[in-house]
Amino acid sequence: MIGGPSAEDWLALMEGPDAAQYRAAFEAWHGDPANAKAYARLRSDFDAASQLSAGEIASLAGPHDAARRKRRQQWAIAAMVVLSLSAGLAWTAIGPDSQKPVIAAPAKTGEQRLDDGTLVALFDGAAIEPQFTDSERVVTMASGRARFTVAHDSSRPFRVVAGTSVTTALGTVFEVDLRSAAPRIRLLKGSVEVANRSEGGRALRLAPGESAEVGADGPRRVPALASSVATDKLEADKMPLGAIVDRANRVNARKIRLADPALAALPVSGRFEIGEGDALARKLAAALDLGLEAGPGGPVLKRR
Repeated sequence: MIGGPSAEDWLALMEGPDAAQYRAAFEAWHGDPANAKAYARLRSDFDAASQLSAGEIASLAGPHDAARRKRRQQWAIAAMVVLSLSAGLAWTAIGPDSQKPVIAAPAKTGEQRLDDGTLVALFDGAAIEPQFTDSERVVTMASGRARFTVAHDSSRPFRVVAGTSVTTALGTVFEVDLRSAAPRIRLLKGSVEVANRSEGGRALRLAPGESAEVGADGPRRVPALASSVATDKLEADKMPLGAIVDRANRVNARKIRLADPALAALPVSGRFEIGEGDALARKLAAALDLGLEAGPGGPVLKRR
């Protein structure tokens, strides 16, 4: 089973200033009795640690005998949450089993490029944690909604762990939505397999345009989201024109072309709907003072 956010991760998120954004995903995670027990134990330590001074917190991380090691580590973890929340920072828990960083809310909204070249667009307070190795690429998603345009790498599978779900990309563009109690996955291009990460059972393969919801009994197909148009938005902050065109051409039948390849380097800022190529081309032409003409397969942007 691929591991998701831990009790320490959820404590940091739920004690943060934007806890409401993560409530639905937290409740889904907390519904597991083992998770609820771990969270209750850490919460008790957190409440106690909040009364400690900075000196007392530091002493918890110092040398101690083996018989008291586990209990002191629990107190030190909770104490570090107190300090990190007061400073408004992300944190790394103390202890040999807690080496991964926690991405705290609010996460940056907009399209970002991961180390492997995958593009991720974050919406609605989404928070993600990439964990890439030589053999696999895993992104743990804690909340919100995200769109993944996965970079091809046949030697390293790409998986997104979100609540009860795990989605394996097979060369694809897809969205994961954690705003409801059950994770929902919508495939835009390519192919994905969706499964319940704790069930160990069947995986459901989606075709473009299909959506699935992943509950305790496994994945099932559901009607496409009514708000699909709203998900076709891109927030650009000095993003190269070529990257925007490439992103739009991945999801549109009519492709935007650049008459001069040098235009691809032009920086673009603003919010764009990319689900309709012709409308996007008109907006880009106006924003960059470019010419626009109709081509056989779609609009062509050119210098005036």
